[in-house]
Amino acid sequence: MKFKIFSMLIILGVISVMPMIYMGKFDPMAFFDAGFKDGLSEFNKLKAKAPESLSSVVSDEKVQVYKWRDEFGVMQFSNTPPASGAAAEKIELNTNNNIMQAVKLPKKNEDSKRPAEVAVPSPYSLKGGKKILQDAKGIEAMLQKRHEEQQKMLNNL
Repeated sequence: MKFKIFSMLIILGVISVMPMIYMGKFDPMAFFDAGFKDGLSEFNKLKAKAPESLSSVVSDEKVQVYKWRDEFGVMQFSNTPPASGAAAEKIELNTNNNIMQAVKLPKKNEDSKRPAEVAVPSPYSLKGGKKILQDAKGIEAMLQKRHEEQQKMLNNL
């Protein structure tokens, strides 16, 4: 009987603490850190090296990367040249560049008169259904072209 009461109290305590952990009100690692200073020092070192957010990961500096194939023919990338003495290609990456250039929109003629309001066909009508299919095919072609451009850029690395 005493064991059942004790186990129920433990379960009740865990259930009451879990929402506080998920909401960030209670940090169990900080609580246990006081008792186990030697065991968690490596964890604290790693936590200090980790970035606070993704915005702090991005660097404004140019990044030098070495690209080579290892003895098994696998393409390797590293920020240091290979220790095996394999011929490595040095690549400089500018972090301020986008992978792809932005799509340039044509300039609108402000002089032209604005056409009268055009009634948009209902998507449930035959005309509206055809319009939706044409738009979808146009978007598909645009995405396919973008995918091909990305593949060309990745193959050039």
